[in-house]
Amino acid sequence: MLSALVVCVAPSRGLAQDAEVPDAESAPAGDGPIRIESGPRVYMLSVTRAPELAPETARVGSAARASLREVEGVDWQTPDQHFLGYEPQTAEQLLRARQRLDAGREAYTNLQVTVAIEQFAGAVEDLDAAAVAVEDATDLGRALLLLGASYQLEGRDRDAARIFRRLHTQMPGVRPDPNEFNPEIVQKFQGAAPSDAANPTAQIAVESDPPGAIVYVDFVPRGLTPMTVTGLVSGQHIVRVTRAGAAPFVQPVELRRGGSGMVNAFMEDNPNTPGLHDAFEGIAEAGVERLERNGAIANVASTLELDKIGVIRVGAGTTEGTVDLELLLFDVASGRRLLRGGGEVATQRGELEAGVQRLVAGGLEAALRAQQAADRERIPARRPVAVAPPPPPPPPSDSVFKKWWFWTAVGGVVVAATVVGVAVASSGGTELGRDPGGQVILQF
Repeated sequence: MLSALVVCVAPSRGLAQDAEVPDAESAPAGDGPIRIESGPRVYMLSVTRAPELAPETARVGSAARASLREVEGVDWQTPDQHFLGYEPQTAEQLLRARQRLDAGREAYTNLQVTVAIEQFAGAVEDLDAAAVAVEDATDLGRALLLLGASYQLEGRDRDAARIFRRLHTQMPGVRPDPNEFNPEIVQKFQGAAPSDAANPTAQIAVESDPPGAIVYVDFVPRGLTPMTVTGLVSGQHIVRVTRAGAAPFVQPVELRRGGSGMVNAFMEDNPNTPGLHDAFEGIAEAGVERLERNGAIANVASTLELDKIGVIRVGAGTTEGTVDLELLLFDVASGRRLLRGGGEVATQRGELEAGVQRLVAGGLEAALRAQQAADRERIPARRPVAVAPPPPPPPPSDSVFKKWWFWTAVGGVVVAATVVGVAVASSGGTELGRDPGGQVILQF
């Protein structure tokens, strides 16, 4: 569990490049320094076209960055540190946590319960220490669930109940699958639920200076400050407040049944990224055509020292429970827009994230195809762009996130109308910029 401390972390300008990866056969997973690969810098941002869509927009940005992290051969880590405002050692903690989680799973599968507990507990410790940078708590939820199950298998009932109680409080959507966990573990998990789980009435009021920062409670974006988050169960909750260009603010809050808590976050801009917040706001406030002329994209890209920058604009969908996504991908050196694409996606948890990942993957693939067709032609940054209209929307019966339209700035040709399960964002990763024959198509 996180200690009752406020954590404010100021980002650093870079990562150590001379660390070594521990030998997997000679060192336990998670021990030793972590090497952060350097490479051309690429990053994805999300901006909202309506303040009430701030929570969905934060989820879109998180999912887009998660998709980008699956692409090999690019440096997303350094811009991520500057934009989210965390230090290099935080990145190392996140990588070490994932190593420990993988090692714990292997030990758990092999019924090496004591080893599994050690690795899962280490992963949870690292993820808690890196809370300022945790946008997606999936790894933390898995580590906690498997740690609680391992405690139960070793007969440590009190420790298992403590871990399961935390899951009920902070991640109510995480629960043991009866097809994967034995009945004793499932029963222990259910018995750890807070007494007010059926009628949660606790709340946390969150303010920030300056206002308008994104509020996360228990790793879920809730809205903009000032706001009050209601419907919480008793127990310890994690409040995280973020603002582009500022150090994240993290504070644990203990709530009694039906009680209330208060968080005041002071958002201090990082002196190493001056003007980042204002430039980011300029992206959010501009329409597409003005966006390409007002300099906001160039300012953000310059501050984050990027080679390529992607922006996903989030607006209201045509039906309830959907949002409209528009992806713009820019080359920083030339000022050229490589691609514009988009579509609608359901906001239901899991569907939104899957849709965003497919949009990002499809956009990258479409950009690769277009650049190959253009034979590396360089287009002046101010050259007018002919834009083809998007294809008609899919029939209502089609799954909303399986259809995307894309057009590029190279000749205004539609290069992709339907993208489903593109390999660019597969779990195995792809070296961005090279086709199977080894030809450089889109050089980062």
